[in-house]
Amino acid sequence: MGLGSNHVTTTTAANFIPELWTLDVIEAAEANLVMAELVTRFDDAAAGGGDIIHVPTVADFSANNKTANTEVTPQANTEGKVDISLNQHKEVSFLIEDIVAVQAKQSLREVYTKKAGYAIAKAIDEALLGLYSGLSQNVSCGDAIVAADLRDGIEYLDSAGAPLSERALIISPLQKNEMLGTAEFVSMSYVGQNGEALPTKSGLLGELYGVPVYVSGNVVRTGSSPDYIHHNLLFQKGAFGLAIQLGPRVQANYVPQYLGTLVTVDVIYGFAELRDAFGVDLQTNA
Repeated sequence: MGLGSNHVTTTTAANFIPELWTLDVIEAAEANLVMAELVTRFDDAAAGGGDIIHVPTVADFSANNKTANTEVTPQANTEGKVDISLNQHKEVSFLIEDIVAVQAKQSLREVYTKKAGYAIAKAIDEALLGLYSGLSQNVSCGDAIVAADLRDGIEYLDSAGAPLSERALIISPLQKNEMLGTAEFVSMSYVGQNGEALPTKSGLLGELYGVPVYVSGNVVRTGSSPDYIHHNLLFQKGAFGLAIQLGPRVQANYVPQYLGTLVTVDVIYGFAELRDAFGVDLQTNA
């Protein structure tokens, strides 16, 4: 009895399939992104090509008194703009020689895609967290963030008219340790709206004063030991912008000279501070 021609071959059963690597890299990157998921995204605008995205900044209106038999007062604001330059091109490359691919018992694809995805995510998150340096608002918190510090930071956002929704606090692992040892924070942590559990997200610790708290090892640390300063960030989504124009993209090709497969993962993106008053640098000493 003939079995037809739909046989499993060395081609159909190949261990190295670029599409699978691409999927794995994207999943690994998304699993490690914290800041990128909390800021305003302009990916669609970036996808149209070009090297700069011009984001208009709309000025606030003021309410005028209207009395009987008088005309309205038109307001003509001069609008500004913020430019997001798509000038960041990061890559991660590695070459797997045939002998390694044949003899390795562990899946190299699984190991390396996670590492590549993490490196891409880390580069983007570090860039966004580094925008603390342009903020004019900061709270000096001493050795650790206490409840009064957080309330001061929230007051900044409230005074600026930042929406109550889509706010976030990004803290360093050291601050997580400090806050978990503070009774006031622990009693409020891990509680979502109406007492319900918060959704599972990368780095999500809990919620304080209605603000979701995330932990990231990429929080910027400046200075030198023992006087390091951690720049934890409290912000509303409109404070920062990110545009990913390409990627994470995976390209692979066999290199006969080295008897191995070269894999390159890259991403093109840009980022910028959009609204200064919507962000606060909560500085802690460590």
